[in-house]
Amino acid sequence: MDERPNKEARKLRSNFACGYDRAEAPPKGNSEIEYCKKNNNNFKSKCVLLCFKPKKRRTNPPTEDAVEHGITIRSLPPELLEEILSRVSVSDVIAFGATCSTYHQLSLSSSLWRRLCHRQATGTQQPSTAPPNDWRRTAILKYSQGLQMQRLGSGWSRTPQWCRSGGPSVSLAVVPPLALGYRRSLPTRNHLLLFDYQGTVFLLRNAATSSLRGHMTWRRASRHTVLCQNAKDFAVDPRSDNSFRQYIYVLVSRANRGAEAVPPSWPGAPGSAPSLTPPRCDCVEVYQQDTSQRVFRMTFHPSLTFIQLRLTGSEVNRVLLLLTDSGKVYSLSVNETLLNTPRSYTVQLALKKISISLPHLPIAQVHSSYSSILYLTGEGSVYLEVHSVGVYRQFIGTQQGYDPHDIHTPLPLSLPYKVVKCSLGLSHLCLLDDCGRVFMQGSNRYGQLGTGDKIDRGEPTEVCVVLSKTPVEVWCGLNHSLALLQGESGVKEVQGCGCGGGRRLPGCSKGSAVFIKLNIEVPRAARSLCASKDCLFLLCCHDIAEPPLFRCPPPVKEEDEEESEVARDERERLIWQLAQLRECESLRRKVDILRWAVQRHMTINPAHREFLVQALIAIRPVSDEPSSQS
Repeated sequence: MDERPNKEARKLRSNFACGYDRAEAPPKGNSEIEYCKKNNNNFKSKCVLLCFKPKKRRTNPPTEDAVEHGITIRSLPPELLEEILSRVSVSDVIAFGATCSTYHQLSLSSSLWRRLCHRQATGTQQPSTAPPNDWRRTAILKYSQGLQMQRLGSGWSRTPQWCRSGGPSVSLAVVPPLALGYRRSLPTRNHLLLFDYQGTVFLLRNAATSSLRGHMTWRRASRHTVLCQNAKDFAVDPRSDNSFRQYIYVLVSRANRGAEAVPPSWPGAPGSAPSLTPPRCDCVEVYQQDTSQRVFRMTFHPSLTFIQLRLTGSEVNRVLLLLTDSGKVYSLSVNETLLNTPRSYTVQLALKKISISLPHLPIAQVHSSYSSILYLTGEGSVYLEVHSVGVYRQFIGTQQGYDPHDIHTPLPLSLPYKVVKCSLGLSHLCLLDDCGRVFMQGSNRYGQLGTGDKIDRGEPTEVCVVLSKTPVEVWCGLNHSLALLQGESGVKEVQGCGCGGGRRLPGCSKGSAVFIKLNIEVPRAARSLCASKDCLFLLCCHDIAEPPLFRCPPPVKEEDEEESEVARDERERLIWQLAQLRECESLRRKVDILRWAVQRHMTINPAHREFLVQALIAIRPVSDEPSSQS
């Protein structure tokens, strides 16, 4: 079959679309532009069709009818504008409201955001007289929620070569249709836990699928189920190894059927009799992560209202930490090996020693590790409770002061700033103050403190990150640390330090003793991060009702005020001498180390230096006697 007629027809149609006559062939070369100028006044549209970019971009002038009647966007009635805005995305509505004060007031309309919520099918039930910010906050939470996962070291060698590029290594988890804003996420052995603002805990399951080339690949978080509703908080085993996370502890609020009913707080319809509802009480429900079945339940008295749940200890002696709304901390012990036994028993709820010794100091946050607990008060002070002598030495730098018979005594951390966020690892911790400064303490064997060396720190030490960025979230792993930072333009990045083995630090396999930028794609709405041995999780959500954490930007040092290289080396030598001084057990040896440091490294007045040296020499013979007695 001859294809020439079809080719000619397509050629004629293309010529007609460009404005040429059917019987006239298009000109060749540069004369094509001159032809368009002579035959059509709309030269700009011809440039677009011919893929030529005009030198100056102009907007289309208004039509004659619009000019005659004075029709502009400002002349449209608010009802019509609201109807138009209800059909665009949430980001477009926010951008429209940022143009001027008039449109900003229109973008806060309760009916507008309610229509956007119904269009997104959030599944939330709110009264029609709700404040405007409730519907607006709900729509923004739904629009910005997401969970991004990036594959790390474990399982990388078993992945096909064609899947090891940058694209497949980053994936998005499935979004449950009924979820409303993500608050927390935690990985378990075979699942991923998500906690939203409605109090629903979702269990995202992994699934094996067949690729186009016949390889079996793992798709993370490809299915979801609802684990629990009306939840306040949840917790799993605090160890970094996900294989220990066999049970999921959920703090929920349930109706107490056996108690006397009370009238509801929300009024009903006019003229209708108020229905009596039973009072609610807090419970801790334990679910098995393999089967998603509830195996144990603990119910508390209605007078106790808890807001946070954390775990510590081993499976045989699992300790539950419960924080009340008044700032008191309670604890109880559970043996996980007996949870599957079909019997009931009573557990004892005891008040923690920090609430007994400091009753006037309410606790705002509780963070736990395998053998340590971190308390953050409402005033911003931090207290550390350590249950092991080895962990005590890694955090404090010495064994002096550790009492094995009184391990529940909290130790105050000396920091003259108000701490607003913190993260606790197995042997190190990270603190954020209200100015955005980062402080690290604990073991620094792999450089996980980001101080530039591998010397342990027995007290909070300020760490320098990128000065032009503000930390959003910090996370302490087993031998590394991660920080989520945000720039002035809103662009975010992840920096890390410590051990890089197993691809824990993407882009830095050898590890680093300072915080460096990692090869991680970070969404603009990312708010928190966590990691397992094979995957990094970035939780995305934006809550307009959340107050800002930092009262002012972190102070920036000028170039002339920066520490010189000589002073930095001298500081590192003194820190090394201090570490040697703490590890030495003999008092005579400690005096010798201190005298040598005064002579070699301390740049002070010669008369003062001579006085310190002679005083240490005079003390040295006497120091041998009490050292043996102590």
